[in-house]
Amino acid sequence: MTFGLSRRSGLALSVVGAALLVAMFTGWWVARHASESAPLGSGLPDPHQRPVEKAMAHLYFADHQGEYLIAEQRVLEKPVDKASYGQLLIESLIAGPTQGASRTIPGDARLDALFITPAEVAYLDFAAGSFSNHPGGAGAELLSIYSIVNTLVLNVDGIRSVKFLIGGREAVTLAGHSDLRFPFEVDMMWIR
Repeated sequence: MTFGLSRRSGLALSVVGAALLVAMFTGWWVARHASESAPLGSGLPDPHQRPVEKAMAHLYFADHQGEYLIAEQRVLEKPVDKASYGQLLIESLIAGPTQGASRTIPGDARLDALFITPAEVAYLDFAAGSFSNHPGGAGAELLSIYSIVNTLVLNVDGIRSVKFLIGGREAVTLAGHSDLRFPFEVDMMWIR
């Protein structure tokens, strides 16, 4: 049994095969030499890296009287991963307001981890001692809680409620008043 390739089609296949080998070698050579001669951090773009998307976020800080939350709009670089975006939002709350509102989370607080369950509950694990400089009082504690909850739920698709952990453990309270044993859902009554 013979496969009857004509001389012309055999030549065409040889040319295509040679072209593929040249292309593969050229790609390998460019990648190897670009990384050797280029300074660290430059060179060819990573084909797996997705472009960073910009997003308008609403961060909720306290008003000057410390009675309600007010929105501060910011344009943030939105990571593709929802948990990373949630962490960026919380870090922005910790950094504090830039447009005249009042802080709701102590500036020395630290978020160690944030993960989102399939049931759309965001678990936030703050470092032990993150709220030791909290001003205290039931109202201030609730402002802190709903500053975090409303910021996450209203900005991140896929988060419906927020559960607080402190030091890797379930926390009973944030600063002595509010029961943290159950997840919190968004509460628009705190926003003015």
